[in-house]
Amino acid sequence: MSGFVLDRAIEALETDGVVAIPTETVYGLAALITSPLGIKKIFSVKKRPFFDPLIVHVSSKKMAETLTTDWNPLVDFLAEHFWPGPLTFVLPKSTAVDSMITSGLETVGVRMPKHTLALSLIDRLGIPLAAPSANRFGKTSPTTAAHVKAEFPDENLVILDGGESQVGLESTVLHISRLENHYRLSILRKGAVTKTDLEKALSYQKFQVEFIEALSKKESPGHMKHHYMPEIPLVMVHGSALSEAEILQLAQEKMKDLPTEIDGVSILKPTQFRKSQELLLPVESAQAARVLYSELRKLSTQKKVDLLYFRLQAHHESEPWQAIMDRLTKAASLIIN
Repeated sequence: MSGFVLDRAIEALETDGVVAIPTETVYGLAALITSPLGIKKIFSVKKRPFFDPLIVHVSSKKMAETLTTDWNPLVDFLAEHFWPGPLTFVLPKSTAVDSMITSGLETVGVRMPKHTLALSLIDRLGIPLAAPSANRFGKTSPTTAAHVKAEFPDENLVILDGGESQVGLESTVLHISRLENHYRLSILRKGAVTKTDLEKALSYQKFQVEFIEALSKKESPGHMKHHYMPEIPLVMVHGSALSEAEILQLAQEKMKDLPTEIDGVSILKPTQFRKSQELLLPVESAQAARVLYSELRKLSTQKKVDLLYFRLQAHHESEPWQAIMDRLTKAASLIIN
């Protein structure tokens, strides 16, 4: 990456623009948190509803501390252990964070990306970046610069090419509350950092911690029922008993009963189902996560393919696969038993 392109990105951000940036999870569409115009552009370019909050990216713990009113000892420990990396903390926001970033909520998502180019950009700016994934709202997230360019062909975007995203899925989002005598943790969005990873890191510490199931996930991006959807319908199929022809027939029948839109995300409903294509992923979860979005994008652009399907197997129920299954379930138009 040339210094010229980095300089262009800095100039664009400092003049209320948006820039596509690489991270280890997926590519993001970034604006300065101090630029209301830039933040508005994120929502307008993505066609993203204002009720979906943005994550703020930092290049240091010191920068992160300015964004919250409760940078507590537990957060500090977890940041030391997992940052830079794919873990976002949801914490009470400070006045430094525009309410447009948090969709009016009193909490903010903060993380430090594990990508030298992203960290260098934020460090040079000296200001955190608000950055959701660099794709149209509800569609498949980008893991290469080419994906971003294909997603926004008519936008004059500065795109920092940092190579292929190494993790391939959006970060784990962890809500942290400090109570009188203990901390309460809730995973709002699953990612590469699992509950087991968090429990292992905390097992030798003196923090009193309880994990709870989130009653509401509105404080996390990607919380809607449908998200990450490819350009042609995807169906999830339990087991291997159904043939391709049977899958096509069942999809044709069941798709008719679906609404055309859910939570602002359009549900694709082809008039004819002539040919399908199976989505095949590696058995190893980290490899599967890395290629998931690129495979969805590649398969959905094949000529004369009307439907993608993914077969659910026993190993997909294990914890390392939970984040992948979350994305697939939200990307799918149907689940066929």
